[in-house]
Amino acid sequence: MPEKPQATALLALWNGVAPEHEAEYNRWHAEEHVPERLTVPGMLWARRYAAFWPQPGPRYLTLYGLRDARVLAEDAYQRLLREPTPWSARMRPHLGQLSRWVCALQAPHGAPAGEGLRVQTLDAPPQPVPGALLAERLPDAAPLPWLQGGQEHAVRGSWLLAAGLPERPAAAVPGAMVYAALPVGAR
Repeated sequence: MPEKPQATALLALWNGVAPEHEAEYNRWHAEEHVPERLTVPGMLWARRYAAFWPQPGPRYLTLYGLRDARVLAEDAYQRLLREPTPWSARMRPHLGQLSRWVCALQAPHGAPAGEGLRVQTLDAPPQPVPGALLAERLPDAAPLPWLQGGQEHAVRGSWLLAAGLPERPAAAVPGAMVYAALPVGAR
């Protein structure tokens, strides 16, 4: 069996959602949005996460492994941005605290393994951690064209270090955002 290609770029999207739309958001995101993105050639994998505990910043994080960052400029992906499904068009206004990072991975990588994810965003390159994603934010990445005023939230930093967690940590991790893995696909 041929080995799956490893990603050389990463799209990281943090977001929140209006509380009254949270259940619908999770259905839409798992059943339509993320699976639809995975139809884009060069979008190799996706993982969804929700914060384990209340923590500063957006509640949700989605990571997409990309063949390379050019995937986001190609027509297949751009068409999804221009021509949202009816469900996507309904959900967009309820999203908030959006932060979008397009990154170059420092080493090819598959999807993080585990029931959780520990994420740090840093201003300077950190020491690599075996098995963790290490990505540098690309400064010229285009913003989402449909964002309205007030939907954005800046997740600060130029570097992302993300390590899979085999189980839920007993307590918050100082200096990191900690997330639980969420399903992708029909429930």
